[in-house]
Amino acid sequence: MNFDKEKQLELKSENFPQHLCKMCGKCCRSITASHTHEELKEMKEKGSEGAKVFIDIFKTYSDVQEAKKVVPEQIDQILEELGQAEDFDINNVTFYYCPHIKEDNKCGIYETRPECCKRAPNNAWSCMPPGCGFEGWQFKEREKIKKYVRKLKEYLITKEAIEEEGQISDKNISVEELKELIEKKISVWKKYGADLW
Repeated sequence: MNFDKEKQLELKSENFPQHLCKMCGKCCRSITASHTHEELKEMKEKGSEGAKVFIDIFKTYSDVQEAKKVVPEQIDQILEELGQAEDFDINNVTFYYCPHIKEDNKCGIYETRPECCKRAPNNAWSCMPPGCGFEGWQFKEREKIKKYVRKLKEYLITKEAIEEEGQISDKNISVEELKELIEKKISVWKKYGADLW
């Protein structure tokens, strides 16, 4: 079993099929981050290059209502997605827009755009605008990850069933250690439902 396979599942900018982009510009006008704006500012102060680039490039809307005036269906979709979390607090959500997007929806800094833009959508579960050209690609990426998680679970079940004395014969590891290792690897996708795959 190749436990380094998740490295192959990581989405690198060169693996993104940018030709699928329909250039609607909605994702450039409805940006959110997994950290609050205050957290990003703190991270920037502590030397985080990613936070610095994000804060320096993207501009904030004054509030959710202002963002809704620009891309209402995308903002509603994002809020619906975020609202599923138990700890959701709309006061912690900041929407951003890129000031470099032009009227024709082309990027004004395409050659020097930040890594987060090169990697959009950031992952297979990123909340992209309705009708986005990446929908099919994201579906395929989600299925690859689900297949990998199921294989890990299947491997564990098989080893638990056939290994005697709780030790994996072909590896220097106990079944319990293997279980912890696999649970750690799967934990990355738990928020997307990995427990049920």
